[in-house]
Amino acid sequence: MSHDQKYPAPWASFCMSTFNRPAFLEEQVGSLLQQTFTDFEIVIADNDPQAGGRAVAESFKDARVKYECNGENIGMLNSFNRSIGRARGEYVVMITDDDPVENNFLEVFNKLVDDYPGFSFYGGLQREGKDPNEIEIIHANDFISEFLDTGKSTNILWSSCLVKRATLLQIGGLVDYGSPHLVDHAMLSTVGSIDGGVFVNKMYSRIVYHTTNFSKSNFDYYYIAAAGFYRVMDDFIKDRPSYGKNRDVITKHLGKWAINCMFALINYYKSAANYDKAKVDELWKVADKLFRLPFMRRYRFKYYFKSLALFVKYRLGIRR
Repeated sequence: MSHDQKYPAPWASFCMSTFNRPAFLEEQVGSLLQQTFTDFEIVIADNDPQAGGRAVAESFKDARVKYECNGENIGMLNSFNRSIGRARGEYVVMITDDDPVENNFLEVFNKLVDDYPGFSFYGGLQREGKDPNEIEIIHANDFISEFLDTGKSTNILWSSCLVKRATLLQIGGLVDYGSPHLVDHAMLSTVGSIDGGVFVNKMYSRIVYHTTNFSKSNFDYYYIAAAGFYRVMDDFIKDRPSYGKNRDVITKHLGKWAINCMFALINYYKSAANYDKAKVDELWKVADKLFRLPFMRRYRFKYYFKSLALFVKYRLGIRR
């Protein structure tokens, strides 16, 4: 009998992938172990063939920390799916090795599940026009239009959300369309579309920006993500109610995401501290290709207008 079979399954599982970042991993695991609700496990899948995270995981001497080396670098999404496959909790929180979560997150959401049982999604989001901590019940057929509408949900992080593990397995885990970007939004929106969800107008995690963020490089993945996300989501909604409405929301979600990402990166690599002409030139090319996708053409004017404004800004030497 394995160690896991000797003990009852935990209520929740933090599912994580890591690769050769022991300092980040140590800080993240240490922080997660401070959760005020203690019935959880941390399931780590390590993409480092040298098992660089093993010593970190074992150093905590806590049975709730479950570590497995993948044996080879199987890619970020496959590694995350490996951690999901090993998880035993009724609920799952997807988390990176560098984005902190508030210590009372599980305590709050355990009560939320008790108060509002039967949903496949429970999430802390920033919701436009809602009071702080306001709770919303979102039915399955309305989930995508509420969750992905950028005028309603202004900040989404999967580490601020709890999903039912059985439902996550039902949809096949994280979809791999060749890029990790927006996979979290695809997963959360499809899980919530199965049995509906509960929103709380509060974020329980945040992104920590640093030079090793995946988003700072691999620019062509943004184009691949836009094409892949649209294809996956369009296929998911095609036989569901409100197809036209949901497709419009998905397209608007992509448009805002793409414009924000491209100009954030261009500003970053045009700044005095990080100036890199080669990267800026590469970003212009990727952005031009991205906004030529058929479903992105409606945002080309806005993209070109912002491009002109940015050109003038730097031409005149106006830098923040």
